[in-house]
Amino acid sequence: MYMFASPLNVVAAEVINAGVGGNRSSQLLKRLNRDVLAHHPSVVILMVGTNDRLNSGGFITAENYRKNVITLLDKIQAGGAKVVLITPPPCIPELLFNRHDPQKYADQSPNERMQEVRTILLEISNQKEIPLIDFHQHLIQHKIADQQKTSVLRNIANSGIKDGVHLTPEGYQLLAKLVAKKLTTEKIDVTKVICFGDSLTQGSTKVNYPAYLKEQLK
Repeated sequence: MYMFASPLNVVAAEVINAGVGGNRSSQLLKRLNRDVLAHHPSVVILMVGTNDRLNSGGFITAENYRKNVITLLDKIQAGGAKVVLITPPPCIPELLFNRHDPQKYADQSPNERMQEVRTILLEISNQKEIPLIDFHQHLIQHKIADQQKTSVLRNIANSGIKDGVHLTPEGYQLLAKLVAKKLTTEKIDVTKVICFGDSLTQGSTKVNYPAYLKEQLK
């Protein structure tokens, strides 16, 4: 269990969970004005790409993904907010294939796809000088993205679920800690924080990284 003390000594921030399950980058673009810009955030935490490149119900190309992310960033920054990017986690292919046909990944494996997403985000971060949290690599380096009980990706050993994509409560707590640390390091105004993304952001009613982040920012 990850238990963290708050790294920030600031007035409690407003944290808005703007995650929607199943969303791709194109869907984030469609709801950007309503769910983000209309709230006039001081910072937007953006994590998207899992559904773009892993959800076999409608893959988009890596190039279209790149274009969508750049458009999102440009519009958010034009609205006056800072942005922090997060690289989405790797997955456990054997569990992903319980829900998706393995043949649809014949040209590129699930984790090759997610590594490509990571590379694109790293490139954009460098080109545009946007802070980035390399959550993907953190999980790999700490060996917590596998089928073991210690993994922060939901699996049979830690949750009894054949998932392999979504986070455990410990995973959400870890992500919240990394986000809070980045906000502190970059000295970003946390008056109003919007966490923007898909189901990895949305989580459940009580278990999600924006909720844990709010606790970190107290």
